[in-house]
Amino acid sequence: MRDVTPGERGAVVAMASPAAAPDASAARPGRLGYVDGLRALAALYVVMSHMVSEVWQYNNPPAGLPRLLAMPFAYGHYAVSVFIVLSGFSLMLPVARRGNRLPLGVWGFYWRRAKRILPPYYCAMALSLLLIWLLVGQQTGTHWDVSLPVTGRAIIEHLLLVQNLSFTDSTTINHAFWSIAMECQIYLLFPAFLLLWRRYSPLFATVAIVGLSLALLFWLTLTWVGRLPYYAGFTFVPQYIGLFAIGMCAASAYTAQSDRWRRLRDRYVWEGVALVCFAALALAIDTWPIYLLDLFTALGTVGLLFAAARPGRRNPVRAALDWRPLVWIGGFSYSVYLIHAPLVQVIWQYGLRPLGFGLGHLVTYLALLIVGIPLIVAASWGFWYVCERPFLNSKPLGWRTDVRASGKTR
Repeated sequence: MRDVTPGERGAVVAMASPAAAPDASAARPGRLGYVDGLRALAALYVVMSHMVSEVWQYNNPPAGLPRLLAMPFAYGHYAVSVFIVLSGFSLMLPVARRGNRLPLGVWGFYWRRAKRILPPYYCAMALSLLLIWLLVGQQTGTHWDVSLPVTGRAIIEHLLLVQNLSFTDSTTINHAFWSIAMECQIYLLFPAFLLLWRRYSPLFATVAIVGLSLALLFWLTLTWVGRLPYYAGFTFVPQYIGLFAIGMCAASAYTAQSDRWRRLRDRYVWEGVALVCFAALALAIDTWPIYLLDLFTALGTVGLLFAAARPGRRNPVRAALDWRPLVWIGGFSYSVYLIHAPLVQVIWQYGLRPLGFGLGHLVTYLALLIVGIPLIVAASWGFWYVCERPFLNSKPLGWRTDVRASGKTR
């Protein structure tokens, strides 16, 4: 088996982590609806990706119609990349509007992040453990098997949010949880990134952080970590640090008030940037290095954000991403991420497998999509209402209605 990078190992259990949303209430006035819409698309893509791997383990459907219908949705890793960029973008918006300084200080920032992320995460961890104990604790030859068995050591690592650094437990309990740990580790670096923002320019700081993250990736690849087997765990993905910085840089450009930045933001070039980047991703997805594809995904995401932000009544990108059902789902996409993995297994194991394999893998996959996605969305909304909504920050810092220099609200 070929050697792979730590980033590629992370792609094996790819998921989306919308944990960075300052608030999950899509109805709150002033939220950037197109950001929630993009978050929802990424979350739904990840659910579909895990449904592909549930039916065809290792994401390897046979040639013909199964491959045609399933493979376009088998690359959940890049939805993670989208969410990492959105994390940097959404967290940087209020800070950039305040001179690159944290409104409540470093400890205030850490407290708000912990309050926002940890209670729902621990509730989802308890739910996953309960479902493993009662329903899905036996290996069944599906992708869910990577979440088993659960050990005391794995529970401690997940409680401390360091499971992505483990070589044995990074995907146990719930194979989607590893990137929550990855994001929280990046959040710890956020105040240090702001120092670079204030000391140097946002562009210089971003290039430096991206370069350092790639250097760390290459160092890990050249050491014994990079020679681990493909499924050996260790889902620490260094290039995500650079992608987070790209999202921060996009927020700095988004809030800049100079005429030069405003003209650049409002150009129609951003649709082309997004199209070129995502087309390159689609064409080279199985051939180019994963870190390079991550960079294309990040730039494509920035292109979509700027295209949607361009003022004017006729903006098809914003109209598509502002579609109310998408914005609604984006409001609780963190809950979708937290609980979808065990629910996919429950639906397959107790709803579809009893019907027999005579259904065929393709029919099983389509049934998962048609029946499973609405059930998971409904269950995620219920989880959000009970386990996430009570811990929302009552006064989100940022995500207000954007105000241009003209003084008009969008």
